[in-house]
Amino acid sequence: MSAAQNKSSGLPALLSRHAAALGYVLREVLPVILRTGRRPVIFSRLTGMGDIICTIPAAQELRKRHPGATFIYNCHADFATVPKLAGLASHITSQPAIGLVGHWYGWLLEGFYHFTHGDDTPGQVAKEPMVAEFLRQFNLPVTEEHPALPVTAAGRDKALAVLAEKNLNPAALVLIHPGPSWTVKEWPRENWTRLVAELRARGFTSIGQLGVGRYMNFGKVEVLPVPGAVSLLDAFTVEECIAAIAQAKLFIGIDSGLLHIAAATRTPAVGIWGCTSPQFFYAEAVRQNFVVSTVACQGCYHRLPRLHWVTGCPHDIQCMKEITVEAVLQACGTKLGLAAK
Repeated sequence: MSAAQNKSSGLPALLSRHAAALGYVLREVLPVILRTGRRPVIFSRLTGMGDIICTIPAAQELRKRHPGATFIYNCHADFATVPKLAGLASHITSQPAIGLVGHWYGWLLEGFYHFTHGDDTPGQVAKEPMVAEFLRQFNLPVTEEHPALPVTAAGRDKALAVLAEKNLNPAALVLIHPGPSWTVKEWPRENWTRLVAELRARGFTSIGQLGVGRYMNFGKVEVLPVPGAVSLLDAFTVEECIAAIAQAKLFIGIDSGLLHIAAATRTPAVGIWGCTSPQFFYAEAVRQNFVVSTVACQGCYHRLPRLHWVTGCPHDIQCMKEITVEAVLQACGTKLGLAAK
C-alpha cells in the first residue's frame, strides 16, 4: 500500500477520534462548567489497574493545586472503583480519545494531567518505580511507596461472607493469582499446582485462587482452577477484592493489578516476574522477596524495541518457565516465617 493510500485509510479513524473528543467535551466538560461556573480538572491513565493505583499519590498532590475544582478521572471502566475509593474524583469516564481533549480543548480545562510511563514513549524506558515516575512528571515531592487503599465496610462484609461460604479461614488465608494475563507473564500451571500442594503440606490449607473469566485485553478467557486451591474466580468486585487481599496472610501472584493491591493494602506478597521487572513498579521494601527470572532476556518489556511480550516469545517464555517452585516456596516461607523443609 502506498503512503497516499495509508494516509487516506487513516483519515476516517482520525476523524472518528476527533468526533469522539468533541462529543466528550459536550457531554462531560461543558455541563461541569455550566453547573459550577468553573472549568474541570481531568486525570487520565487508560491502562491497567496497577497503573491507576500508582497515579494516586501524584493525583492527590495535584488536587491541592485546584482547591474547589471538579475532578474527572479517565480510566478503563472496569477499574473505576480505584480512583473513587482513593477520593481522586467522583466523576469517572472512559474515553480513548482523551489526549485529543487535552490537546485541542485544554482551554476549557483548569488542568489536564495524563500520567505517562517511561515505556509508553518511543525512545524512552522506565527508570524508577511508577509511583515515583508519575510524581516526578509533574514536579511533585517524590516517593516510591504505594498509596494505601482503603477497605470499605461493605467490601469487607461481602468478602468475609464469600470466604465463609467457601470455607476459607480469613485468619490463615493465602491468596494466589496465576492470571489470566498476557501469556508471557504467566507461570506454568503445573508449577502452581506443585506450589499449592507444598503449601498445604506445610499446614496452609486455606488457599483461594483469585482471577476473572474476562480479561480487559482479550475478553472472555478460560481460567482453570488450580488443584488444591478454592476457586474465587469472578467472586469479587474490585472493592471486595481489595478487602479480601487486605485480609490475607500472604498474596502470591504474577505481575498484575492484584499484586499492586497487595502493596497498597500492605499485605505480604510474593511476585513472580519474567518479561517485566519489579524495580520499575515497586519500592525496594515491597519487592524484597519477589522472585525474578535470571534468563539473559529478562525484562524484555522494558527493552527497546519491546521484544515479543505482546506478539509471542521466540524463547518459549523461558523467563517464567525457569523460575522453580522451590524458589517461590522459599520466598513464601520467608514471608510466612517458615523454616526450610
